[in-house]
Amino acid sequence: MTLAVAAVLTVALAAGAAVLVATVRADLWQSARDSSQRQADQAAALLDHAGRDGAGTYTGDGIEVSEATVELVPVPDTAPAPSPEPKATGGTTAYSSSADGRYLVRSSVDFTAAQDTLHGMLLLVAAGVLLTALLGALLTWVTVGRVLAPVEALRREAAEITANDLHRRLPVPAVRDEISRLATTLNHTLDRLDRAVTRLRTFTGDVSHELRSPLTVLRTRLELAVARPDSANWPRVAAEALEDTGRLQDLVADLLLLARLDAHHEPHHRRVDLTLLAQDLARGPGTGPPLDLDTPGPAPVLGNAAQLTRLLTNLTENARRHAATGVQIRIATEGDGVVLEVTDDGPGIPAEERERVFDRFTRLDDARSRRDGGTGLGLAIARSIATAHGGTLTARAPAGPRSGARLVLRLPKGPPATGAGPGQ
Repeated sequence: MTLAVAAVLTVALAAGAAVLVATVRADLWQSARDSSQRQADQAAALLDHAGRDGAGTYTGDGIEVSEATVELVPVPDTAPAPSPEPKATGGTTAYSSSADGRYLVRSSVDFTAAQDTLHGMLLLVAAGVLLTALLGALLTWVTVGRVLAPVEALRREAAEITANDLHRRLPVPAVRDEISRLATTLNHTLDRLDRAVTRLRTFTGDVSHELRSPLTVLRTRLELAVARPDSANWPRVAAEALEDTGRLQDLVADLLLLARLDAHHEPHHRRVDLTLLAQDLARGPGTGPPLDLDTPGPAPVLGNAAQLTRLLTNLTENARRHAATGVQIRIATEGDGVVLEVTDDGPGIPAEERERVFDRFTRLDDARSRRDGGTGLGLAIARSIATAHGGTLTARAPAGPRSGARLVLRLPKGPPATGAGPGQ
C-alpha cells in the first residue's frame, strides 16, 4: 500500500508540476517578448519626438533607450512606407516603426532572465514533488502499520490458542471499527467452539461410562459361567447376555441417531400428519398406562415420518415410565404451527430441572436403574429431532389440576392433506 500511495502521489504531483512549469514558462517567455516590444515602441516614439538619426542613446520624458537594446533599420526613400506591424506575440524579435516611416525599430528578445527563473523553479518543484511523495509514503506506512497492529495482535493470540485452552479470547481494540467487530465475531465463534468441545468431551465421557457398565456386567456373567461350566445355567446365561447385548445395541443406535442429527442432515420434507402418527402409536403395543388421545382433526407438518415417529415414541415412553394411571396426548393447530402436548400424572419435573432433562444421559431419579429408566437419551433425541424440523420441545408446568410432567412440542404447520397416510 505504501508503494502504491508513493507511486500515485509521484505521478499526480509530476503531472501537476508539468502543467505548472509549462504555464509559468509560457508566462515568462511572453513577459520577455512584451518587454522587448515595449523597448521597440519607446525607441520609435523617441525618434518621432526628437528627430534623431538613430545614433547613440535616446532619452526623453524620463525614458532612455540605448543602441544595445534596439536596432534602427533605415527604410530607403524609394521603398514604400512600412505599415505599422502588430506587436509581436511570438518569436525572438520585436518590431516597431517610426511615425514618419523613415525607421523600423527592431528589438531582440532576451530570454536569459526567464530561463534562470524557470531553472530555479524546476529545482524547487522537483524537490517538492520528491519530498511530498516521501512524506506521503512515510505517513501511509505509519498509518497502515497502526491500523494493522490490532490484526497482528489477533493473529499472535489466535496462533497460541489450542484445543486445550479454548477459554482464551482475542483482544478487542478499544476503537469500535471493522477490526473490533472482527475480533468480537471471532470471540463469539470461540465461545461456540468452546461449548461444542466441552459438550463433546462430556458426551464422550458419558458414552464411555454408559457402554462400560453393561459391557462389564456382560463380561462378568460370561466369565462366571466359563469358570464353572458344569454348574452354570447356560440357557439363563445366554438369555441374560442376549438382553445385555440388546441394550447395548439400542444405546449404539441412539448414539448414531444423535450423531446424524448433530451433523444437521436435512430430513425428508414430506407431509406428515401428527394425528395419524399418534393414533398408530396408541393402537400399537406398549407397556405401562394407556394413552388418552385428544386430537380434534388433522395436524399436518413437513418432516421425516420415521424421525417424528421416534420423537412421539420417546415422549410417550418417558411419560408411561413415570405415569401413575395414564398419559394424555393433545394435538391442536395454533396459527401457523402445530402443538402436541404429552402429559402424565406422575411425580412431575421440578421447575429447576425442566431444561436439564433434555441433556444427554440425564436421569432425574438416580436410584432408578438403567433397565427401568433407560439411558437418558430419549428426551435429548426428541429435542434434536424437533430442532431439525424447525420446532421446539420444552417442559412446562402442569395445566389445571392435573399433576405430573408436561412436554410441549411445537412444529411449523404443513400444507393441507392431498391423500391418506402419515407419510403423505
